[in-house]
Amino acid sequence: MTLFEKARLAEETARAAGAMLEHHGAFQVRLKSENDFVTEMDIKSEALIRERLLTACSEDLFYGEESGGTLDAPGVWIVDPIDGTANFMRGERAYAISIAYAQNGVLSVGCVYHPPTNEMFTAVRGGGAFLNGEPIHVSNIDVLRRAIVHIGFGHRNPEYLAETEPILFPLLRSVSDLRRSGTAAYDICCVAAGRAEAFVEQGLSIYDYAAGYVVLTEAGGKMEGWHPWQNPIETGCLLAGNGILNSAISAILNAPSNL
Repeated sequence: MTLFEKARLAEETARAAGAMLEHHGAFQVRLKSENDFVTEMDIKSEALIRERLLTACSEDLFYGEESGGTLDAPGVWIVDPIDGTANFMRGERAYAISIAYAQNGVLSVGCVYHPPTNEMFTAVRGGGAFLNGEPIHVSNIDVLRRAIVHIGFGHRNPEYLAETEPILFPLLRSVSDLRRSGTAAYDICCVAAGRAEAFVEQGLSIYDYAAGYVVLTEAGGKMEGWHPWQNPIETGCLLAGNGILNSAISAILNAPSNL
């Protein structure tokens, strides 16, 4: 199966999971760790996605938020069955399904589906990025004061939260506005589609940003570390931007007074 065929499979699978999530009944919720929840629907969504992907691609392995797995294989599907569980469980209409495919260790397919608005972001490495089949590209805004920045607080980790708190007001004073949706995958795709100029957060897991990374880079954007010495793919501490304003935003994140 080619990467483009895998992308179509990811789209079909994400839509099936989205249909289930949009028409759910009552469900149970449990606490995984402080400020981190899992619902019965997370489990059901991941099971549906896993079954569909591995039935079609039995040679591949699977790495999911809820079931785990391995990333050390020639072909691995990397899945977040509900990115934005805290929103979903409270009826907030901001959550996404994130499906990525890594080929020989390289993130090569990205699919992020936002069921509430029926928005399907897809990309194949070297093939461009698309929203519902139409090409997308990052914005060309080059003035920081005009930028909209999406942000996550890293609130589950005291160290990341302590690093995030000092940059909030300097960043807010420097840009047009800040946004926090609670779903990293969708936020990254908003940057890819030119709706915002950057997304920043620390301590994410690979299933949170793997698909978004492919969409963003294929849309002309750039993902780098929150700190210049970090590899965002390895650490999950990232600045995902339009590339034009990345250095200006990085300067705020890494100003001596904020470290």
